[in-house]
Amino acid sequence: MTNNFLDLYFKRIKYTETPTVDLQTLRDLHLLHLQHIPYENIDVFCHQAVNLDAETLTRKMLLRQRGGYCFEQNGLFLMVLTELGFKCHANMARVHRNRPQPGGRTHHVNLVELDGQIWLCDVGFGGSGFRHPLIVQSDVEVEQLGEIYRLHKDEVHGFYLQKQIEREWYPLYTFKIEPALPIDMEMANFYTSNSSQHIFRDAIIGTKMTSQGRVTLSDHTFKCFDLTQGTLESETVTDFTAYLENLRKHLGVELNESEKALLKFRFAALKPPAR
Repeated sequence: MTNNFLDLYFKRIKYTETPTVDLQTLRDLHLLHLQHIPYENIDVFCHQAVNLDAETLTRKMLLRQRGGYCFEQNGLFLMVLTELGFKCHANMARVHRNRPQPGGRTHHVNLVELDGQIWLCDVGFGGSGFRHPLIVQSDVEVEQLGEIYRLHKDEVHGFYLQKQIEREWYPLYTFKIEPALPIDMEMANFYTSNSSQHIFRDAIIGTKMTSQGRVTLSDHTFKCFDLTQGTLESETVTDFTAYLENLRKHLGVELNESEKALLKFRFAALKPPAR
């Protein structure tokens, strides 16, 4: 990889500082990534292959102003951290959110070691994701724009990532400090992008952080959360042309003509919005 790769990345996320291998740089990159590279699964919804090689991720996410889902997002972030000289590795997590039982290891996260401490980085968890890296210590509560997270140690599953909602702790995912290999990513990515049993094949999901909160997309519905004011604006869009405009306006997703055609064909398959 060349310095041109980092230049492209810094331009994409609007990072203008001089990076160093320290916590401040890690925090800055993590937040700016979330604010400028949207989480979106449009390729998977359109039943297109998701490739994780460096050339494809660079072309799609840095040159073509697209986003991606966890394997693409955290894969790109790991490439950046490695190029900068951070001591880091990929890890696999089990998603617990909205499930009675934990799922398989199908979520990519990154762990970074700095000054003898380990930090959880995740720029690919969508609407429940955290803004800044979390220190991997049990029961350290961290507030980010009014949202409270913690990691809770468990004898069976390792660390639970939990989010506090109305004073209750809800599990998002679990992970053990156990480096994953590229083949682990390839296998999990193949399952999540090809299995008819996975939600990504039949639903459109998107997220982008803002300075005040986040924007989320769930099928036809765009929601803008202002966490500083505690407000929510919601719009349900069923017209395809208006939908493309909302993708651009809220998530910054620009589709080329072939991608528009694929999405238009699959758009009719979306579950009708609730009345």
